[in-house]
Amino acid sequence: MTRFVVLRPEPGNAATCARLRDQGLEALALPLFAVVPVAWTLPDLARFDAVLLTSANAVRHGALPDALKRLPVVAVGDATAAAARSAGFDVAITGTGDARSAVDQARTKNLARLLHLAGRERAPTAGNVEAITVYSSDPVRVDDADIRATGAQHVLIHSARAARAFAERVDGAGVDRATIALIVISAAAGKAAGGGWREVIVADQPTDDALVAIAANRAIDPGARRGDKRVMSDQVPIDRSRARGPRLGVIIALIGLAFIAGLVAMGYAFKTVPWLGAQTAALTGTGVKSSAATTGNADYTPAQPLNANGETSAPAVIDTAVLATREATLAGQLSVLETRTAAVSADANSAAAQATRAEGLMVAFAARRAIDRGVGLGYIEEQLRLRFGKAQPRATAAVIQAAHQPVTIEDLRQGLDTIAPDITSTNGVAEGGWLKTVRREFNNLIVLREESMASPMPADRLARARRLLEAGQVEAARAEVARLPGAGQAGNWMAAARRYIIARQALDILENTALMGQAGQPQPSPIIVTTPIVPPTTEQVEDQPAPLTATP
Repeated sequence: MTRFVVLRPEPGNAATCARLRDQGLEALALPLFAVVPVAWTLPDLARFDAVLLTSANAVRHGALPDALKRLPVVAVGDATAAAARSAGFDVAITGTGDARSAVDQARTKNLARLLHLAGRERAPTAGNVEAITVYSSDPVRVDDADIRATGAQHVLIHSARAARAFAERVDGAGVDRATIALIVISAAAGKAAGGGWREVIVADQPTDDALVAIAANRAIDPGARRGDKRVMSDQVPIDRSRARGPRLGVIIALIGLAFIAGLVAMGYAFKTVPWLGAQTAALTGTGVKSSAATTGNADYTPAQPLNANGETSAPAVIDTAVLATREATLAGQLSVLETRTAAVSADANSAAAQATRAEGLMVAFAARRAIDRGVGLGYIEEQLRLRFGKAQPRATAAVIQAAHQPVTIEDLRQGLDTIAPDITSTNGVAEGGWLKTVRREFNNLIVLREESMASPMPADRLARARRLLEAGQVEAARAEVARLPGAGQAGNWMAAARRYIIARQALDILENTALMGQAGQPQPSPIIVTTPIVPPTTEQVEDQPAPLTATP
């Protein structure tokens, strides 16, 4: 299949290759230049009537300021006009030829003074046109192997500079020009490429669409010339072509002689070759039998196919080697399809597992947030049962129970402030009577402890419990309260703290279950909870905890 090589720089190279592939053609991107911006200074715009753009690269890479948008744009080509409009410019004229024709067209609309924003390598323009370089097409290093790959191909050339550069690279790589066909955007580009090519095809219009149309036409009919402006000869233009009249007459005479000789040979064959007559008789007999079959004769037997000798042809021999090869090919293709199907199934299963894990985590996080805020679960309760009810039934029940009677850090802090005077006092009512209270007070007169050890004084323990609550360490705060002299009077607070701890432990278990991918499906071996979710207590029933107040 013929490939079409595109030499223009990016992003135009990718656009041309895409148009070629849309036509069902094989395109090879081989940019010889790369467009880069060039620093420039904006002149006084009062001296100009319009902006002349001959390439979309000026818009893409020229870093054009918004001040230029006050002037109308004279664009050369539809692509340049489209790029200017996309950038916010007002396109007054869209030329279909070269820059000079666009300048002449602008003068008819009183746009004589033009500011040409162009590349460093450009063709000169006539008239009151001031050119400023805003971008440059720098050469790109291309290996000789890539140049040699263009042999026997069609090469699309969008500028005279690209034509000259490609011709130099072809000669330097040792590629025969006669094997390459050029499709050039203009006659100037064709002349810049030089001679010696297989053919040089010039587009009707200097547009990329015209080049793509020629390429598509060539792919269908390599000898076609439709859609071309002209096909340039590989010979020097000043050489006169040789007359073709005598040569054409000789060819016609040879064709006539060959036709007469063929007729004579065919007549001789009919007379001398016996199997030709036998074949005619066999065909006639077959026609008779076919006629008999149409009459409805029950004794009619269809004639078997005859070979060249008028004999019944033998059944075609089945080549078992060919069948085995085809079977092996089909088996290989089937194996590839099965492998791909298995890979797709594995990816789908993995995605489903990840989605289940993510949904379980979201439900667990939503439940934790609701419990931390002290509000009900709502619809999250049903989601907890569906996703964790089979894998972790005890943890799920504990979370739902805690949501029915929520306990927050703020509740524990306020309750601790309320019972603080009672649990730190030693008024003799505490456990052990007044004698034990006096002994405790006497022991606290002098306390010897290591410097690193925490103070056992009730006030210090209470302060530590408050700090631990602020940090969210409820279990440690509960242990400090349990060591206070009046801890026996903090039963309700201790029970509420226990419910808070149990709820968070249950939430931790549900989150771990979701992370392990066990949420949303029954598990044969659920996570073993070493700490009981609802430990037995003799102080009071925790299903209906009392208000967080001190016990009288």
